[in-house]
Amino acid sequence: MGVIIKNYVKNLKNEKAQYIFIGFPLIISMCVGLTLRGKMFEDYSDTRSRLFAIVCVAIWIGLFNSVLEICKERDSIKMDLNSGFNAFELFTSRFLVQGAVCLFQAIIIFIVCSLFVEFPSEGAIMSPSVFEYILSIFLIIFSADVMGLFISSLCPSNDIANRSLPFILMVQFIFSGQLFELGDTLEKVSKFTISKWGMDLLGSIGNISDLKSNIPIEEKFFDAFEFTSSHVIGIWAILLLFIIIFSILSMFFINRIKAEQK
Repeated sequence: MGVIIKNYVKNLKNEKAQYIFIGFPLIISMCVGLTLRGKMFEDYSDTRSRLFAIVCVAIWIGLFNSVLEICKERDSIKMDLNSGFNAFELFTSRFLVQGAVCLFQAIIIFIVCSLFVEFPSEGAIMSPSVFEYILSIFLIIFSADVMGLFISSLCPSNDIANRSLPFILMVQFIFSGQLFELGDTLEKVSKFTISKWGMDLLGSIGNISDLKSNIPIEEKFFDAFEFTSSHVIGIWAILLLFIIIFSILSMFFINRIKAEQK
């Protein structure tokens, strides 16, 4: 495992991926940060739309991190599998490194956004809330990142993986339930998206259902943005479940790469 992780990190350095992992989140966070000024954490509608922008950025960054990480090394992974390494080792090496990258990116996003808006000092669980926000943003990024690893393990080429990315992003954003009203059937579909739970999470920590609003707040949003520790922990658990499921699926399809040579 140590050898695989060392080689993976070395490959990332050779590709100068560290500049992408740092530079891209920094630039896009600055762009989003500029939109946060105004009635953030004062008006319900403004706060909800701005928090959704942070969720979208987190998902975009997570997918961008990893959607090519397996398919671009497909031939190398075949060699490793035939050399005695197994899918668990090959996936876990990427999982651990990507997890460290996602944590660093979550810190970048929060720090940059904090330059433009003052987040509430009290979270649903922690005080100060900074750690609660960073952990939540990390889980959103990382769940999207592991979903990207799954997509990468499923796609036989970089081209197919790149073509799938806009579709995946579109599904996440449309079925989040934040852009427009969803019917009963589509509301159930939205529960399978990271964006829906990511928005519920940040909205709950910010206690946005208690903010003033010029329009009546639907009852479902009072439930979605419930300002309690049990609710926040429950959403954390759901995002962890996404990570576990995508990890298992990724290992399954990585293992199938070896069979392709037979």
